[in-house]
Amino acid sequence: MKNVILYTRVSTDEQADKGFSLRYQKEILSRYCELKSQTILQHFQDDFSAKTFERPEWKKLLDYCKAHRKTVDTILFTKWDRFSRNAAEAYQVIAQLRRMGIEVNAIEQPLDLDQPDNKIMLAIYLAVPEVENDKISIRVTEGSRRANKEGCWTTTAPLGYVNKRTPDGKSSLEPSDRAHLVKEALEILATTSKPVDEVRRIMLTKGMKISRSRFHALIRNRVYIGQVKVPAYKNEDETYAEGLHAAIVPDQLFYSVQERLNNRKKIMRKWSLKNESFPLRGHIQCSRCDRPLTGSKSKSRSGKYYYYYHCRNGCLERFQVSDAHQMLENYLSQLTLAPGKAEAYLSILKDLYGASKVGRQLKIKKLQEEIKKLRQTIDTAEDNLFQGNIDQASFNKGKARYSATIIELEQQLNHLKTSSTNFTQKIKKALAVVTNLKVFYQQASWQTKQTILGLTFPGKLVFEKNECQTLRLNTVLDHIYQTTNNLVKSKKGQAHKIKSLSSGVIPAGFEPATVCLEGRCSIQLSYET
Repeated sequence: MKNVILYTRVSTDEQADKGFSLRYQKEILSRYCELKSQTILQHFQDDFSAKTFERPEWKKLLDYCKAHRKTVDTILFTKWDRFSRNAAEAYQVIAQLRRMGIEVNAIEQPLDLDQPDNKIMLAIYLAVPEVENDKISIRVTEGSRRANKEGCWTTTAPLGYVNKRTPDGKSSLEPSDRAHLVKEALEILATTSKPVDEVRRIMLTKGMKISRSRFHALIRNRVYIGQVKVPAYKNEDETYAEGLHAAIVPDQLFYSVQERLNNRKKIMRKWSLKNESFPLRGHIQCSRCDRPLTGSKSKSRSGKYYYYYHCRNGCLERFQVSDAHQMLENYLSQLTLAPGKAEAYLSILKDLYGASKVGRQLKIKKLQEEIKKLRQTIDTAEDNLFQGNIDQASFNKGKARYSATIIELEQQLNHLKTSSTNFTQKIKKALAVVTNLKVFYQQASWQTKQTILGLTFPGKLVFEKNECQTLRLNTVLDHIYQTTNNLVKSKKGQAHKIKSLSSGVIPAGFEPATVCLEGRCSIQLSYET
């Protein structure tokens, strides 16, 4: 004997037009359970649309199933369109219930979902109501737009109006006993400098009960000058039509209010990192709340301006720009690379990347030969296929494998052909920058300074009591400077603190990194330690 839950649903339109009563659905479901000797545990009924499963009683039904999942066997309804008119969501809900060990079924359209063929019928039963709903929605939308173009009002009347029918039966509006409140509100806005919300509070005392958002929409609604909005649809733009109803507010008064509202709009200044007086902005953070620091200037009584980095979160973090810049430059002066060491790194990089023109040409030639050989193999296989020596499946499998290899080799070939021929010159320029980073930073533009800081210090800088810390330096620079200058190592994730500025050191063994300086080079370095 199965334990079942009955589910009945009806939408307002269906109940009025087609006579699908909740009482009738429950009656035939109960009779079915009696004939099948099934026990009814609960009955849930909705009067909501089946476009989604956001229905109050359905949610209660799901909660009940979760609480009694070992008791409930089946959920029954009359037809599948009572269950859902959204196929995509219906499949998800069915799967959810089946994971709980609960089946769903319609007594007038029964399906055994364990049979694969029945899934085709399920798709039909779910798709047909959804298509019907979509057609109805399109007809309603298009009909409403046609009515709007003729000046009809097809929704609930706004404040100051009531719904009515014209003598020829068209839906329209007529002013209500609160129409004068709308006109008075617009008159106050047009003749005074009072803020919109203050005018709303004044009107509240006069009996206009309205929220802030609704009041802002009201004072911009053209319905009060006798117009009806025709919403945008498909390729047609939004327009306004002359309404069948009488205006409450004169055009001149309405548009004078709109002009005032438009002129009172505040132009918000977007905060930007771009300010040449604050090159560190975006690369330093507050030592108290870990939020980014910004920069601003302050004018003294004598008229002189002083520049500061400070926190925008209400913290007391604040220090002069000149001090921070001096501390940074002192640290950059420590990041030096002896000329002899630079030559050694250049030699290593040339070996790693095969910068030699001869070596590159040999690789190109080898790749071209491999690609040619693979293409010849495919051609031979095609001949064998035509001659009947191999079957189509074997040919397709082999061709797919060889074609994938050809694509991979062609990518390598293209990379070698398009790689810069002046590789050595670019490496020399980059190492020249690394050798004297402080001078290069001082002479750089604001944009280049930002790039240098972002590449050199992936972790933010923190200034605190004449000390500064950063969790990590650029991986490649960190390796170069430490191995050449014997900088002191720290544990993983631990920051250095020195009187000028320092950085934490990443332990030996790191991933490749990219160094891009002044937009003139892009070098990818990789080491193993």
